[in-house]
Amino acid sequence: MKNVKFWLLGILGTGLVLFSSCSDDDGSAPMLDESFYAQQLGGETKVPDPMNPGQMIEQGFLNLRTVVMNTVTTIATNEGGTYNALQPYFSVLLNEVGRGETTGLNILVMDFAKFLAEATGSKNFSYNGLDMVAAHDPARNPRMNGLVNNADYDLFIQAVVEGAGQAGITDNTVLGPVGQLLESLRQPIVQRASNENLDLYTRLGGSGLVDDPDNPGQLIEAGYIPLRAVVTETVMVIATNEGRKYEDLLPAFSVLLAEVGANNSSGFGMLVTGFSDFLAQAIGSQNIRYVGLNMADAHNPLVNPRMTGVVTESDYDLFIEAVVEAALNLEVPMSVIEEFGGLLTSQGLRSAIVQG
Repeated sequence: MKNVKFWLLGILGTGLVLFSSCSDDDGSAPMLDESFYAQQLGGETKVPDPMNPGQMIEQGFLNLRTVVMNTVTTIATNEGGTYNALQPYFSVLLNEVGRGETTGLNILVMDFAKFLAEATGSKNFSYNGLDMVAAHDPARNPRMNGLVNNADYDLFIQAVVEGAGQAGITDNTVLGPVGQLLESLRQPIVQRASNENLDLYTRLGGSGLVDDPDNPGQLIEAGYIPLRAVVTETVMVIATNEGRKYEDLLPAFSVLLAEVGANNSSGFGMLVTGFSDFLAQAIGSQNIRYVGLNMADAHNPLVNPRMTGVVTESDYDLFIEAVVEAALNLEVPMSVIEEFGGLLTSQGLRSAIVQG
């Protein structure tokens, strides 16, 4: 996907979701000795706020906020792909920052810093948010995309340690208690078993609603955007037929191509939506459902007048080749392409489509 790298920049701050929701309910933050904030972090001593010229900030809170920003910057830059596993959770925030909207980012930064400040003994900062279980359940928190497992939680703690190190905090007398605090929150945060994988739809962005890049002012599920892009690109790859590579597929699209040639894009839109809906449902969407003809009828000219002939084995292989080419054009990772390939080459789907 061409915009993946751009989106990645938007993930700045998304790791905060993992720890930005603590209250007096289930999973509330255990209070450390209040002297920790004062003795180890700088306490209430006022210093200039580098992010807000002309304002003062408690030294302890500034140190915590710096660690938070370093942590999420580390996740965002994701050097060497170290934090790939954390990327899928935060499509909502990622898209917001990618559009230049930083309100959600700022809230998360402050929430996590307040959470740490309160937990380490600050008298002037407190956190009031969802309890940890609700905050990390996509069914109850629309900004959360997917359930966290132990490996992901370990990876986030690793990012916190790295962020602290960048702030010059490497003393175990500081890192130790903070690590114990984060470890004590593992149970309410981790809600997915280690042997359960995130579904592909979630990894593509999931059900979080974001602005539709093709329809300004409308919302769309983030996971649907890359699906629709690949479907659209696939049709374009076949239609342009560079080097006459897809000559054998053109008869199957003759009705569609004639319509587009006559500046009628309604059929094109229905095809893209239908195929995208089918894929979304197949790879894990909970809200999008395909309501068109079943695959056998959809590819039977006697049932579907938009089909001008039956699909052969070689035609279907060529179509899959077009999907792969489209995905590569959009810079879709090969691991994702392979998962799509597994779906398209499944015996059930192939046997329903291939009828000649």
